[in-house]
Amino acid sequence: MSDTTMTPGFFGVDDRRLFCIRHLPRQARADAVVLMCPPLLHEHMRSYRFFSQLAGMIADRGMACLRFDYFGTGDSEGEESAFDPEGASRDLALAAAAARSIAPGVPLYLMAVRASALFAWREAASLGASALWLWQPVVDGARHVETLRRRDASERNSRSRYPRARSAAPATTDDLMGYRLPSGFPAQMQALRLDGDPGVPVALFDTPAGEGPVRADARFVLPDALQRWISEIDLDGLIPLGGLQEVLDQATQWQPERHAHG
Repeated sequence: MSDTTMTPGFFGVDDRRLFCIRHLPRQARADAVVLMCPPLLHEHMRSYRFFSQLAGMIADRGMACLRFDYFGTGDSEGEESAFDPEGASRDLALAAAAARSIAPGVPLYLMAVRASALFAWREAASLGASALWLWQPVVDGARHVETLRRRDASERNSRSRYPRARSAAPATTDDLMGYRLPSGFPAQMQALRLDGDPGVPVALFDTPAGEGPVRADARFVLPDALQRWISEIDLDGLIPLGGLQEVLDQATQWQPERHAHG
């Protein structure tokens, strides 16, 4: 049984307060602190329990972990129409400061899940991260937006979801996967890709069927069973944790070294 602690709270500034959960290890001084940047839209809700459990497993290995919700998402303040990639950059800066406050003087690892990788890739160096962990990352923002639009249209036309509807469920141009987003959201996302050099060592956590390719200094292969959740919309079952103990053992022992990614 884990002896780590899990404490909810808020951080940020008066007009931008963000919800977080702090996972602290048993030992007095953490070896490092992991800032876990969540997936977006329906993937956030779908995977919430899984990444809470994963954060506890990280803390079990002597690292502190801070999970948070972007402004306008989850339990953070703000309307969902206020969330956009530009604001996410500001949130990452606030979250990095909050992470350092719970484990000062230790390396900061930026763990970006799915589409958060697009934000973290461009911000990791400016945040002073010691390494960037990419968990099943979205590689191409434009391709991701197109995939989401196709899924949204499919769901709106689904007879199983809307059995009495005579036509597709109505939507505005700002609706995507059940969320009302700012009008500039798609264009901002479409401009983002995992290319160039993020300026910090990169570790990739992905299944063999992941989106790739991503240039990385270290690669940790996730079980095939973890591929399914990224294409699921409904809660068909829990995301499996099996096989992750060994992956995390390897990751927490990895010593990041700087290499250029051009």
